[in-house]
Amino acid sequence: MALIAAGFSYLLITGSNEEVVRERAADVTAGRTVRLADRFGNQGLVASKRTLASVEEEGYSAWVLDRQGRTVAAHEEPGIELADVPHGREAISSALNGERALYRLPDAVTVFATPLIHEGRLRGILLARAERPEQISRELDELRGDRITATAIAVGVAVLIGFLIATAITVRVKRLAGSAARITEGRLDEPLEGTGGRDEITDLGVALETMRIALRETFGALSSERDRLSAIFDALDDAVMVVAPEGEVRFSNLAAEPLIGPDGRANGQLRPWLRRAAQRGAIEHDGLRVGERVYAIGARDLPVEDAVLAVVRDRTEARKREVAEREFISNAAHELRNPIAGISGAIEVLRAGAKDDPQAREHFLARLSDDVQRVSRLTDSLLVLARVEAGVEGTSEALDVRITIEEAAQAVSPPEGIEVKQELEPEVAAQGDPALLRQVLIGLLTNAFKNTPPPGVVTLRARHGTDTEVLIEISDTGIGIAAEEVDRVFERFYRGSGALTKEGFGLGLSIAKRMVDVMGGEIGVESRLGAGTTFWVRLPAAEPAATPVA
Repeated sequence: MALIAAGFSYLLITGSNEEVVRERAADVTAGRTVRLADRFGNQGLVASKRTLASVEEEGYSAWVLDRQGRTVAAHEEPGIELADVPHGREAISSALNGERALYRLPDAVTVFATPLIHEGRLRGILLARAERPEQISRELDELRGDRITATAIAVGVAVLIGFLIATAITVRVKRLAGSAARITEGRLDEPLEGTGGRDEITDLGVALETMRIALRETFGALSSERDRLSAIFDALDDAVMVVAPEGEVRFSNLAAEPLIGPDGRANGQLRPWLRRAAQRGAIEHDGLRVGERVYAIGARDLPVEDAVLAVVRDRTEARKREVAEREFISNAAHELRNPIAGISGAIEVLRAGAKDDPQAREHFLARLSDDVQRVSRLTDSLLVLARVEAGVEGTSEALDVRITIEEAAQAVSPPEGIEVKQELEPEVAAQGDPALLRQVLIGLLTNAFKNTPPPGVVTLRARHGTDTEVLIEISDTGIGIAAEEVDRVFERFYRGSGALTKEGFGLGLSIAKRMVDVMGGEIGVESRLGAGTTFWVRLPAAEPAATPVA
């Protein structure tokens, strides 16, 4: 402010001084020239030479011209000629027309021309060029001193005013900053200071005070809602957690405590599923074993919070009841009833005398053999199902999917008229149990062969689904599955209607699903009646081993 005031004062005073100097110089030059013109008008042009010769004023030059513009007399300062006088021609022309002409030039130089009139007639003109008079120079020096004094006073006043204004603004701004800091610390009950007045700082203070009141009300409502939600979550039997990408638990209820380690991170067996939920958007799994317990987990990605919401339910007791009391015993008894009844009937017929008839004996012995084999196969299937349902996990290692698929294809011979194709990407490695995966593929191949009438094609594919998954597909050109039955094919003892073969016990796909679950993967089916079926298996991807192991 001081610099601006000083500069403004300097320019103002300088401009005023220059204007005053020019006006004073012009007035002096015009007055002197008019007086000379009056003498020349009375004496005549011839006497003007003597009059001009007597002029002793320094910096003053004059020329007398007749009516034709010819020079009659002249008084010229050194280095000044009539031809060099600025605006000389314009001034001469105006004077010959009977008019006076005055030109103010820079550096207080004045050019003045006036007509010479005698007895009402124009006899010639007088042109004068004058520099700043000495008297005016002295006045200008005095004004220069006044200018410096005025500038110094302006600077002092500006500094004082600027300091006072800056101090007043700084004090009020610091007060508002302190109030804003209290809001940041959460101290929302203390009103702001300095909200009186009508300037911009007051407007800012009023806005901050309004924000403080709104925040206090909002935080109060949020605190009440948080307490209510916390009470609800703590009353739930299901574990609820919000987990960060690295496994840190940001929120949890009481039921989630057994699933959180001492370091505040989610249990290590939960984290792969949480990462998978973050990648896919959502996941569900109902057979996750953590220690001696079995859990069902449902997780969903929360992109806004960069976290995953997980709901985990302890299903240990429920699974035991399901396996021990409902499905296993009742369904197994139902499937065993028919072959046992056949065996009993064949034995009674043989005892009744059919054993003495060679042809009848061979017929019933063959039926006994078929029924025994059926019971044996059912028993084996039930044992496998019991094993996987009990959560018995196989070994987990990096396996070469290509080798496993080739071994499964060699283990099952296709029926006549069925062509088997393989579309396998190189170096497809998955994390899982080679024996379980081979058994799953054998079961899916067997199912495809049974449901594909000749001529037909069964295709095995293996490829990388994503950077973290391997996708295995078994497609056939068979009879397909009705849309209303697709969602039930993995149920225990479900054999479908006319769209699915009624051979077997309805356990193969259920066993395959549980084996895939044990390996941490997923299995599904896509089918259309009359257009074939594709079963797919997704497993976690693994780095290919240097020596492939199937």
